Amino acid sequence: MRFESAMDQERHTHKKLDNESRHTSPKTISQLPIEIHGAKVYTHAVFDEFQEEVKYSMTTCSVRGFSFVNDVEVTTVNDALKNKKFDVHYNSGIEKAKCICRLFERKGILCRHIIWIFSGKGLNKIPQLYVARRLTKDALGVELIDLNEEPTEIGDGVDEKYIEMSNLWSEFHRTVGFLKGREKGDVEKLSALIRDFREKLAPSTEVATSKHQELELILGCTTSEDISILPPKHSKNKGSGKRMVSSKTKAIEINKKPKRMCNNCRKFSQHDKRNSPYSFVPNPSPSGELSGDRDLEEEESH
Repeated sequence: MRFESAMDQERHTHKKLDNESRHTSPKTISQLPIEIHGAKVYTHAVFDEFQEEVKYSMTTCSVRGFSFVNDVEVTTVNDALKNKKFDVHYNSGIEKAKCICRLFERKGILCRHIIWIFSGKGLNKIPQLYVARRLTKDALGVELIDLNEEPTEIGDGVDEKYIEMSNLWSEFHRTVGFLKGREKGDVEKLSALIRDFREKLAPSTEVATSKHQELELILGCTTSEDISILPPKHSKNKGSGKRMVSSKTKAIEINKKPKRMCNNCRKFSQHDKRNSPYSFVPNPSPSGELSGDRDLEEEESH
């Protein structure tokens, strides 16, 4: 439900903006023919950016130099707002211009420097080369099909082939509409007729390719038959190799250490007075021996 609601909202917004672009005209800030032409072809959102460039071309641009390079006019335009100079290459024969700021290449909108050159040359509209279709009101294309309308007559400036293609689309959709609710066999018959007709128009000379060959055509490279890359050697990657040391291993490691004299038990062993297993508090005896020594001797005699 949430997805459908979001899609419905997006469709509504799209239709609303498309309707505004097709049936309303934005306000212009000058009488430049290029700006008026931009208001006719661009959508409102795109025209706002284009109008910003038109405004700055009128207020911040001026000429700083002029020269010819291989029959191409090179005009140095000073941009007071950016405090920089931009070279604009203009070919009057084909009405082609290029600026080093490359705004058109990045966003599809003419920069203020080229607009300033076009206005100075007296162009009444934006050259078709610089009108990106994806930014115009007709980006989705006009509707060619009207099922309730009879084929129209050829008018001024309308291509005859264009009219025929429109009528053909209308007939095709009308025919497909007849298949709604009919049996599956009728749909298959129409599909077979379309395939046969397409094969007659353009006989296929291509050999059926496998999925692997289709991927090679898409990627533009083939798989090498001689594979010189071998799988990597098996590596031990199960951790650092640490484990819990057993008491036996600990005893072996301790016995490897050199023995030393313990001042408590008077023996050469692996311990000293601090960690001696015979720890006791020495108590002097009447004979001058430590009570701990007698206990130790008695323990050893046993």
